[in-house]
Amino acid sequence: MRLLWLCNVAPSEVRQAAGGKPGSGWWLDHAFSDLRKTGLTMRVLYPEEPGRGELDDHCGYATFRRPDRHKYDPAMEGFFRQELQDFQPDVIHIWGTEYAHTLAMLRACEKAGLLERTAVSIQGLCTAVARHYTEGVPYAVQRRFSLRDFLRQDNILQQQKKYALRGSMEAEALGIARHVIGRTAWDRACTSNLASQAQYHFCNETLREPFYSGRWAYDACEKHRIFASSCVYPIKGFHYLLEAFAQAVRRYPDATLAVPGVSFLDGGLKSRLRRDSYHNYLAELAGQYHLEDKITFLGKLTPEGMKEQYLRANVFALPSTVDNSPNSLGEAMLLGLPCVAADVGGVSTMLNHGREGLIYPSSDPEMLAYDICRIFEMKDQAEAMGAAASRHAAQTHNPEKNLEDLLNIYRLLSGKED
Repeated sequence: MRLLWLCNVAPSEVRQAAGGKPGSGWWLDHAFSDLRKTGLTMRVLYPEEPGRGELDDHCGYATFRRPDRHKYDPAMEGFFRQELQDFQPDVIHIWGTEYAHTLAMLRACEKAGLLERTAVSIQGLCTAVARHYTEGVPYAVQRRFSLRDFLRQDNILQQQKKYALRGSMEAEALGIARHVIGRTAWDRACTSNLASQAQYHFCNETLREPFYSGRWAYDACEKHRIFASSCVYPIKGFHYLLEAFAQAVRRYPDATLAVPGVSFLDGGLKSRLRRDSYHNYLAELAGQYHLEDKITFLGKLTPEGMKEQYLRANVFALPSTVDNSPNSLGEAMLLGLPCVAADVGGVSTMLNHGREGLIYPSSDPEMLAYDICRIFEMKDQAEAMGAAASRHAAQTHNPEKNLEDLLNIYRLLSGKED
């Protein structure tokens, strides 16, 4: 079988072959490596400086100029038509609906009569992101401009508008697609509306390899330490988490909060000039609640570094305002770390409330604080909850099962079912 992948970021093996750069540790690496072992002939397309090459006799790659995420470039269609003609794939798998190149590839496949052999995997959905982007952020903050925002013309409201523009391309792409691949009740509901003509195929995701070993233990964790995976965008809900954290600190004065990334509390002139309005708002909240000395910023973390932080924490908090199947939640669950997650998107498909973790209303920081403190109070009993979550995640993210499910989809699309 000849398989063509279209990705937004190349698997690590491809990136290393293309430029000798270190692997990204991206979650897609595991699925790519597993597929390579099956003997398929593969070709990977992704945006980068234009080039092409081979990993070996069974896998090649080609790159195309990274387009503006918010504008459609018709030239991509010509590139993809040529790739389809040259490679002659049995199956085309597009990872993600939220990119302009997804629409371009689907248009190219439509002209080539290959839509029935083409599947699009649901990752995030920009149409939903645009609706929830500013949730919980005061309107006065949404309309602000930091110097960075002014120079880039990219404040919070403008960011939301860009997601809406991407969402319009996404809706058009899903209106063309004949096959979509998803994994949660939420993405199935969304695609039943946006791609009512398409056949839905279920296939869970395989996560990054380091998270399949190791187990969280209460005795080994840092008590009352909260770990969150991101504070980059408003949809990550870190503003809600800061409000909840302030409440938790009143009950547990030794509580701490750790998050990957660069500090939004750095008072240096250069840092302040580079900061966007959202991070300025987070800094204001941290100051208002006197949390500056209780937040640790971890910088960029490798997969092993993320794993270390999960195992060190007392609880993992996922305060997102929108999500599908957050990989960070799956990683925490695999390791058995007790989780508190917002009831958004596909979270309730991944995590059973009460038995495997705690799920709370996404716009309710009081409930988030309450649930975090409930985990703190469980002490070593939290291990039982984490163990239940780990068993569930081991099924959801089972590499062998997910590989077989994906291959079965490919066989169906290619017409080469056994």
